[in-house]
Amino acid sequence: MKVIQVYLKNSLRNFNYILYSEKTKDAIFFDPADLAMTLPISKKLGLTPKYLINTHQHWDHVADNEKFLSLPHTQHLKLQDEEEFKLSDTEKIIALHTPGHVMDHYCYLLVENGKEIGLISGDAIFNAGIGNCKNGGSPEVSYETMKNIFNHLGEQIIIYPSHDYFINNLQFAKTIEPNNKSIDEYLGKVQELAKEGKFYLSTIAEEKKYNPFFRALNPEYSGPKLGTDKENFVKLRQMRDRW
Repeated sequence: MKVIQVYLKNSLRNFNYILYSEKTKDAIFFDPADLAMTLPISKKLGLTPKYLINTHQHWDHVADNEKFLSLPHTQHLKLQDEEEFKLSDTEKIIALHTPGHVMDHYCYLLVENGKEIGLISGDAIFNAGIGNCKNGGSPEVSYETMKNIFNHLGEQIIIYPSHDYFINNLQFAKTIEPNNKSIDEYLGKVQELAKEGKFYLSTIAEEKKYNPFFRALNPEYSGPKLGTDKENFVKLRQMRDRW
C-alpha cells in the first residue's frame, strides 16, 4: 500500500491523496479537487483510478467528483463507521466517523498486513492543529472526537491531512506553550523542508508533542487552563480562529 501526497498549490493549500495497492495497482482518489494534477501522476505510475472517497462535503473536497466518476469503471465508495474496504488480501482501509469540523466527517485508517500505518484525516486533524468548526461543525463535538478516537490511535500512525497549515499551526502552538521545546524543534524542521518545497509527514506520537489540541488532553500540557478540559479545548479552538 502506497500513499501519494499531491500539493495542489492553491490558496487553501490543499493536499490530495492517491492511495493504491502495490499488488493490484488499483487506486483510491481521496477528495479529488484537481484531477489535472493528480491523474497524470496516476498514469505515470501505471495505476488504475478506480475508487473515489470523500472525507466530507465542503466544496474544496468534492470539486472534481463528477470528473472522476466520468472516467471508465470508477465508483464512489461511501463507507459507514468502522466499515472496512479491502484493496487486496493484505491492504485495507477502515472508515471512522469523526464529527467536529462538520458532523458527517470521516477519516480513513490505512491498514497493511494487520498493522495500522496511516490516517487520511481530511479536515479533522491537521499537522499541529485541527479543522475549524465554523461551517457546519461543533468544537464541543470536536473535543469528544479528539478525546475518544484520535487520542487512542496508535502512535506509529502517519497523519495525511487535507491542508498544509503546519508552520502557522506551530506558530500558534508557540503562543499557547511558549516553553515547549518540541514546538521549536519541529518548526525548524518544517521550515527547512518548506525551503525545498517539501512537506513533513508527522505521526500521532509527534503530534502529541506539539499539537495544542492533543496537548490539552495530556497531563504534561503547560498552556492556559481555561475551565474544564472540554471548556479549555473549545476556548483554544476559538483562540485559533481569532489568531
